[in-house]
Amino acid sequence: MTEKAYGYLNKDRLHHIDMLETLSRNEGEILFASDDGVLVLNRPSGTYMLSAENADTLEKMCALIGRPELITVHQTHYVPLLQARYAYKHTMTCLQCAYLSKQRLDEKRTDGVSVRRLTQTDRAFVLEHYEHGPDEKYITERIEAGMLGAFCEGKPAGFIGTHSEGTMGILAVVPELRRRGIAYSLEAALINRQLEQGYVPHAQILTGNRASIALQEKLGLHFSDKTLTWLFDE
Repeated sequence: MTEKAYGYLNKDRLHHIDMLETLSRNEGEILFASDDGVLVLNRPSGTYMLSAENADTLEKMCALIGRPELITVHQTHYVPLLQARYAYKHTMTCLQCAYLSKQRLDEKRTDGVSVRRLTQTDRAFVLEHYEHGPDEKYITERIEAGMLGAFCEGKPAGFIGTHSEGTMGILAVVPELRRRGIAYSLEAALINRQLEQGYVPHAQILTGNRASIALQEKLGLHFSDKTLTWLFDE
């Protein structure tokens, strides 16, 4: 089943980079694999990641998973079918991108800016400035997993981390320090650290988030020409 899963996913590597990285990082379980689709459980986040070529294959996958709290579907046209079956409260459509080079990035830190790994003593700053507002338990977990912080003249200026399913995100810079290249330095530093771990750094960007799309392109990430959609309740 593993060989079949990799064979299918690698037909469009960039579109499936989240699933491939879940498997390569030993954080996933293949629940279904055929010539027409793959279903993977990302264990750290509890996310069911699915890609299917037809509705019959999608139905076989759904029969295996009950009603998950989180689904990512790599064919957005199946969202109505999944909504009819599960009635999730929210959907979120994203562009997927990845840094495919092995070359380290120049972190381009401006004078007075330093980057270091955050500790739990920085948690209040993250909670205050992260606009998407996940709960304290989640931020505590992500700091423990290795969030990075930027400091300007010793004062907190911004942060970045990885979400529990492995994508880069949780990126914020305090308003008064934006447009100074701090976001670039933070993500470049995270990409370099992921390269050291043997990972393929990747992110999922909300469609329409032009500023974030421009940042990824500046950093040299490549975008899939297809979208994926999250379905969830909370």
